[in-house]
Amino acid sequence: MSTVQFDVFSGGSVTIDHDICTGCTTKACIPACQAPSLGSVLIAGPDGLPALSVTPEQAKKGACIECLACDLACRSRGAGGLTFRLPMPELDAILAGQSWPS
Repeated sequence: MSTVQFDVFSGGSVTIDHDICTGCTTKACIPACQAPSLGSVLIAGPDGLPALSVTPEQAKKGACIECLACDLACRSRGAGGLTFRLPMPELDAILAGQSWPS
């Protein structure tokens, strides 16, 4: 499996599965990331698949603004090859049966 993975500022990560992206006709994540005022960290690589326009270190330091535009575009108009994993301690606490943090 061919993947691109990078960490983001919140402590989460993004994984792009190129095996899935190869069958995607829209590559919707790329223009979504390049929309005005967004992080613009995704570009089309030489093979036409999503690639980072910054180093993984730059993405982790905040170049990726975690707006989730690429994720939404991939899920709604793409093939579903992009996965965001973001820390959600409040949700984790609720799911574990703990009370809402105050």
